[in-house]
Amino acid sequence: MEILDLIGIGIGPFNLSLAALAHPTRLRTIFFEKECSFVWHPGLLLPNSRLQVSPLKDCVTLADPTSPFSFLNYLATHGRLYSFLNRRDATTSRSEFTDYFQWVADHLPRLRFGEEVTDIAKFDKGYRVTTTRDDYHARAVAIGVGVVPKIPECAKPWLGDKVYHVASYLHQSPIDVGERVMVVGGGQSGAEVVEHLLGNPDVRKIIWVTSRANLFTRDDSAFVNVAYTPSYSQRFHSLPLQERRAIVDEELLTSDGISAELCNRIYEIIYHRSASGYSDDIIQLLPAVVMKELSPHPHGWQALLASRGAPLRTVEADRIVLATGFQPRSLPFIDRLLASAAIEDGLPVVDEDYAVQFNDSSPGHVYLQNRTRVQSGLQSVNLSLVAYRNGRIVNSLLGRDHYANVPDRQIFGG
Repeated sequence: MEILDLIGIGIGPFNLSLAALAHPTRLRTIFFEKECSFVWHPGLLLPNSRLQVSPLKDCVTLADPTSPFSFLNYLATHGRLYSFLNRRDATTSRSEFTDYFQWVADHLPRLRFGEEVTDIAKFDKGYRVTTTRDDYHARAVAIGVGVVPKIPECAKPWLGDKVYHVASYLHQSPIDVGERVMVVGGGQSGAEVVEHLLGNPDVRKIIWVTSRANLFTRDDSAFVNVAYTPSYSQRFHSLPLQERRAIVDEELLTSDGISAELCNRIYEIIYHRSASGYSDDIIQLLPAVVMKELSPHPHGWQALLASRGAPLRTVEADRIVLATGFQPRSLPFIDRLLASAAIEDGLPVVDEDYAVQFNDSSPGHVYLQNRTRVQSGLQSVNLSLVAYRNGRIVNSLLGRDHYANVPDRQIFGG
């Protein structure tokens, strides 16, 4: 029986990075994905959607700048390196970065697409991973099964062609002439959909609802971005959990806001419509509002909205787009695996190498990808530190520092 060093469950950006950084080592790995090819929110690949971080925060560069799986090597391989630089823009589109991810996946031999993991069980030397094709054994597993749409309770009974999460936006039926569309959610994906709707002449009215007091932009300033460096991450992890929880709340807009460029573009569109004499009032912005109820109506849908310090109101729309965020995917075999984890304040205790602590004797490490927002900070659930995080996991598996623990010097003093 072959015992691998690591089995990865799911192949999204996080485990793809782990596979790329493990590739040049002697680690024996396999990564499984139920989809037949690499996908990254395909329903949200809108024409103007942009990557919200630097493309240098790719699978490998910030851990191994010489890796052949870097975004810069992807550009060079495709004959676009000078063309990219000539754009004089430090970022790129989500579509191009998705193509980059697919290119990396195409060059890694230990990825198994179209093979779904159905169970994980402990055995004396590690874990037995059962898939739709076979059983495999490894001394450690990395859970990277991604996220699923977060749906408000009042909308769950009505999900379908006219009520749906933004994750499937591009897969739904086209807008009919004269439709009224309500977008629920004031984050980046909601803003991208609103911009897209503003360019659709068939839309009669857009109702944009957000529970936030305003359409807040993401804080992307230099000192704030120190929160997305290895030295900050290590200092953050040393704090008591309650303090970490408070910091995550305080720093939310470093990760979950709308990009300033997108906010400004939407404002410009609305302003120029007004300056050009349009009187159709195509968009209605409703901040500090929560959708409490949703029900069918003879002319579409009726939503009951609650606003701070104001009476309840009803709004009618023909289509509801839920830009209400995502949450970690829950799978029975993962829940069973984590049932014996050490718990603090309702959350699994996670070490600095992203391995779960267990109350009982554990036969091997279980690494969590994109599931430790409070324990490890906001940087653990976006792309900013994906290479650093996976470098730590590779080091943990090897038992030595193959990748630098803190590749940059600390800006803020201790």
